[in-house]
Amino acid sequence: MGVRRFSLLFVLIALSGTLFGQSGILRSQVNFQAENERFEDVILALAEENNFSFSYNPSMLPVDSLISLRVENSPLKTVLVTLLGKELEMKQRGNHLVILRTRYTLDQRSAQSGKNTRIEGYIRDASSGLSVSGATVYDVASLNSAITDDQGYYLLEIPVETPVIGITVSRADLRDTTIVISNESRNLNIPVAVPKGIGAGLSGGPDRLDTLKIVKMVAAEEGVFTSQGLGLSLYRTAQISVVPFVGTNLKMSGVITNKYSLNVLAGYNGATKGIELGGLVNVTRYYVKGVQIAGLSNAVGHETSGVQLAGLFNTNLGIVKGVQIAGVNNLVLDSLKGVQISGVSNVIQGRTDGVQLAGVINFALKDVDGVQLAGVTNIAVRDVNKLQIAGVMNLGKDISGAQIAGVLNGSYGNVRGFQIAGIMNTSRNVSSLQLASILNVAADTVFGAQLAAVMNFGRHNRGFQLGLINIGDTVSGASIGLINLFLRGYNKIELHYSDVLPYSARLLLGTQRFYNIFGIGTQGFETNNVWGYTYGFGSAFRIGRKRNFINLNLTITDVQNDATWFEHVIPLTRLELLAGFSPGKGWLLFAGPVWSNLLYKQSDLEDYPFILDIPPYSMYEGSFGSRQAIGWIGFTAGLRFL
Repeated sequence: MGVRRFSLLFVLIALSGTLFGQSGILRSQVNFQAENERFEDVILALAEENNFSFSYNPSMLPVDSLISLRVENSPLKTVLVTLLGKELEMKQRGNHLVILRTRYTLDQRSAQSGKNTRIEGYIRDASSGLSVSGATVYDVASLNSAITDDQGYYLLEIPVETPVIGITVSRADLRDTTIVISNESRNLNIPVAVPKGIGAGLSGGPDRLDTLKIVKMVAAEEGVFTSQGLGLSLYRTAQISVVPFVGTNLKMSGVITNKYSLNVLAGYNGATKGIELGGLVNVTRYYVKGVQIAGLSNAVGHETSGVQLAGLFNTNLGIVKGVQIAGVNNLVLDSLKGVQISGVSNVIQGRTDGVQLAGVINFALKDVDGVQLAGVTNIAVRDVNKLQIAGVMNLGKDISGAQIAGVLNGSYGNVRGFQIAGIMNTSRNVSSLQLASILNVAADTVFGAQLAAVMNFGRHNRGFQLGLINIGDTVSGASIGLINLFLRGYNKIELHYSDVLPYSARLLLGTQRFYNIFGIGTQGFETNNVWGYTYGFGSAFRIGRKRNFINLNLTITDVQNDATWFEHVIPLTRLELLAGFSPGKGWLLFAGPVWSNLLYKQSDLEDYPFILDIPPYSMYEGSFGSRQAIGWIGFTAGLRFL
């Protein structure tokens, strides 16, 4: 009679809602009113309005009694104690409450001690009657569990501790089904509902986590299968395990949220809301909110909020909000909002909003809105909005922040911030600054500035270049250097006749605003004639017609003759103001005055008497230390080929 009564008098309220903590349901505030309603209707309404479910034996309750109840902002526990009285108590399992008697006779306890209850049977689809395989069947209290075979058969061994037990059937494509029965051995076939349109396999972070090599190494396949698709259905204040599924949470550990978790060697748990410590490996299928520390490796299927420390590896399939520290590698398949510190590498597949610090390499598949610091290399596949600092190389797409590297900075997009490199900077467009000791490269346009000790390259220079050599295609900005080479720049050839070296030729390279002058000239073509080579720079100003110019040049010529050949430097400085007009396309005539200044040592006159033959006359003479100076105004005229 007892078996039949407990089997038939079963009530379950199944509601989909938010999972509560150990005391979240009973502490929730309740507003409720009932007038002359059946006792059972009242408690059913309470459950529905407050998103929980419960199981009870109706024989223990006055289900048909009429009651009136009015509560405002009262804890649910207080309301239930008022309704149930002192002879009944509530046991909480996640968001499920089981109503039990508060005490049992000594005879009942004695009869139940020293043996297990054996529950076995088949799980069937309630609609079709077909067997349901691969479902997890477990006792809510003891967590003893079994998985149904191909025929839907299961067998549970449950410790005898309470007069009633709750059996739950769960699978990814099933509506969770819980029944309450008396704690007696029996055959129990359970029908379950399979909602239409729901497949048997649910993909996501937890199931993806189960495919990792570290999980396969430490977790038994049967225990992993038990957890797949069940979600987080239970809560425990604390758990201890030696290895996965050998601990206080048994094979159900993968669906349990723990406040405190200790894994002596390795653990496999549902979630952590507090602290988890592992001697070697921690595997958390869902989330960690708090602290997770492992001797070797941590692996989390969803979000990590707090601190994660591992001797070797941290692996997160979801977002990380907090701090990750690993001896070798941190891997996040989502985004980072916090700090990653690793002895070797950090890898983020999502967005970086924080700091990555690695001994060797940092890698971010999406934007870096924070800081990357690496001993060797930083790589951002997308944009860098703040800072990259590396001992060797930085790489990003659009740089609106800064790249600082010992060797190379690379941007395959636009630089709106700045790049500073020990050797080389590269980008597509430069809107701000490139600074390098050897080379700056802008594959397209320079809108900002390029500063290099050796060479700058910008296909189109609309900004500013300063370097020993500046190279490009077009230029509308300014390029200052010893050599400026632009395919469509101010490139001219000049033939000069002047008062010092009557026969001279020059090459002008650069821009109209700033060009370099390279030249050579001679007084004649006989033996021991005076000759010289020239370097200088100048600017051209267009006047009137399109091809008419005023040129202002400053040159220095080292004057030699056939007897000296670079034994001494005899500098002749000339400041030229030239006016030019173009009588026809492709060439221009120019002429103008020249201020000349010759410097020499008095002692040089004995060996090089030709020095005094260079000035045609003297407007002033003076001395500057050991050197003498002679100045005069001369002229130059010539032909420029456009």
